Amino acid sequence: MSNPYRNVLKKGESFKLPGQSGQFTDKNGEINASSNADLLVQIGKAMQANSNPAPRMNEQVTAAVHTERRKILVEAMNDATGRSMAMLGEAVAAEIQETTNREGFVRRICQYNEIGQGETNEVILKEKNVVAFMATSPSQVTPVEIRQKRQYPPEFHINGYILVDTGELARSAGDLLGEKYEEGLEATMVKEDVLWRTMAIQAATVRNTLQNFATFTPSVFARLINQVARWGIPATSCLFASDLWQDVISNGDFAGVFDPVTKWELLQDGYLGSLYGVSMLTDTFRQPNLKVLDIGEVFVVGAPINHGVFTLRGSITAEPINKFATGEAKKGWFLDEICSMVLGNSKSVARGKKS
Repeated sequence: MSNPYRNVLKKGESFKLPGQSGQFTDKNGEINASSNADLLVQIGKAMQANSNPAPRMNEQVTAAVHTERRKILVEAMNDATGRSMAMLGEAVAAEIQETTNREGFVRRICQYNEIGQGETNEVILKEKNVVAFMATSPSQVTPVEIRQKRQYPPEFHINGYILVDTGELARSAGDLLGEKYEEGLEATMVKEDVLWRTMAIQAATVRNTLQNFATFTPSVFARLINQVARWGIPATSCLFASDLWQDVISNGDFAGVFDPVTKWELLQDGYLGSLYGVSMLTDTFRQPNLKVLDIGEVFVVGAPINHGVFTLRGSITAEPINKFATGEAKKGWFLDEICSMVLGNSKSVARGKKS
């Protein structure tokens, strides 16, 4: 049986910046700009618009969508059999997994392996005789000396609750289902990315050196790339705090070396384009509670095969919860995933910080 709630959380389309009359994109979703330098400016305007307290660009969905989401949530909450709640939870979990695959840092910069029932969690690292970092829980990491390329990292649970209070539902005039979906992302995607960042901060000073700078320039970025490339590791990704974009706009040298993204859909997913062939990723277009990068922070990361492995056993699951029996007027889901994370070579990451 197909799930009728499967697509209830898709992003709405937006073609204008809030507060501006001109079209930000054309009908094909291409960002309107007169030159490469202007495209950098337009992306900066989108970042600024997304940081305003007014509804963010990725929240601009139609009233009809809000109404439909509310109807679906009310229907599920009022279903005494629990079947509708289970199906809605399945849909929410599927959307969270899809979004995490598309927007999460870890699943884009590491090798991503899905492990089946009964399979051994074996990962094969590119190099041995290097310092690596393994996660032992959602918040703890440990350094290890890699002697063998085949490793069996510990698996652990990343989980959290999504609960809807009946009073909250009765009072809410907004997109409560969308808010709960974001809480699910905070319980899963954000925890994955924060765990990686914890690893990366420690790894970046094992064989490489923290790069402090006053202004982000092409030469600063080149130094970060060299920190990784000097070990024979190709630098392929960069995690980039949004405040550094003003340095990109104000330095004319970037216009000649930065190949910015032209599609709004890709920009929403945090892909800014490429600089010296390195994919530039940001958490700018996430909601504030979903951001993980510190102000002025930048990481350059080696190719996934050189950098690390993230494994997921099965998929994210959503178990329905009904707290009425314990005296709480709440229903919702318990989200859970079983995973492992290894940063396989400390040489594969460099970190910079604006001082």
